[in-house]
Amino acid sequence: MLFNGLAVEGLNIDPRLKSFLLKKGIKYLYPPQVEALNKGVLEGKNIVLASHTASGKTLVAELLFLKKFLEGSMGKAVYMVPLKAIASEKYEEFKELEEYGIKIALTTGDYDSEDEYLENYDVIVTTNEKFDSLLRHRPRWIKDATILVIDEIHYIDDAKRGPVIESVISKMKATGKVQIVALSATVSNAEEIASWLDAEFVVSYWRPVPLREGIYYNGEILFNDGTKVRIRKSFNNPVLDLVNDTLAKEGQALVFTNARRLAVQLAMKIASKLGVRGLEFLVNKDTRKVMEEFEKSSNVSSLNKQLASLAACGVSFHHAGLTYTQRKIIEKYFRKGVIKVVVATPTLAAGVNLPARRVIIHSHMRYEPGAGSVPIKT
Repeated sequence: MLFNGLAVEGLNIDPRLKSFLLKKGIKYLYPPQVEALNKGVLEGKNIVLASHTASGKTLVAELLFLKKFLEGSMGKAVYMVPLKAIASEKYEEFKELEEYGIKIALTTGDYDSEDEYLENYDVIVTTNEKFDSLLRHRPRWIKDATILVIDEIHYIDDAKRGPVIESVISKMKATGKVQIVALSATVSNAEEIASWLDAEFVVSYWRPVPLREGIYYNGEILFNDGTKVRIRKSFNNPVLDLVNDTLAKEGQALVFTNARRLAVQLAMKIASKLGVRGLEFLVNKDTRKVMEEFEKSSNVSSLNKQLASLAACGVSFHHAGLTYTQRKIIEKYFRKGVIKVVVATPTLAAGVNLPARRVIIHSHMRYEPGAGSVPIKT
């Protein structure tokens, strides 16, 4: 089956899939999505889809789930991710499929549990480690699994998580009846992985938004296309100057640093130095909404007060030590443009899509147990 056009109306697919897309406000598919359809993902072919962040990889999995469910041929689908934060986000996304009768479950906890209740669900969202544990317990419902989606497949090269992912895939391949879909924004060996999975592969460099990469040095950004941009050195601090420049141009900034403690400290520094600048773009009622949501979100009162105080300045921090609710509040109001600056650890970069005019890498080094300080993988 060949999909020549990008327009949803022109696709030769089940009308109910078209209705699903149009209801989501999607009138056109992105090129990587079309290529995945062309390679037979909806017909049961194994696929490795490597395309940039925000290019719609998750939607391909949703379409597959919905098509197979409507045909009555899905059995159970497992959507596997590396982090609990991503699992929670995908679970919330997939809940929109419930109106079609698809039952969605999330399991990331107790590794000693067989979670037999999962036999009552159609799509199971889980982490690599949790699904590996489930396979070792051999619950009855595993035999009904017909689809395995591995999100962030590039973690297969990770010293800690890689062996777990490899083990899970090998066990699922051995059943001979599971369609495997591997997704990644950064995998560099898609063809090699596809060969191992007996899969078609799609490698796309298309982006929904153009990306310019550069290095900041001494008040100037040198971009990889050879162009330069001068940055006013108002604070004589690279991060503060870059954030200040971003806010002055009515943009939003993501700042990545390598530790939770540094993320909090840097967010506080940005708020104290640039909070007035941030407030110029805030609507007071929106600021109050953020503060109220933090105050109601959990019992971690001191942390909520800190987040609420920073949010009043249009700033926040984001790391794995926050509760799910706290992370969702930050992400929601960053998307709405109320929070202008988020300082985060690299966990935010794993599968969480946020709009930003500028992304600033404060440190390219990260501590890894057993290895010490190592460069962040690209």
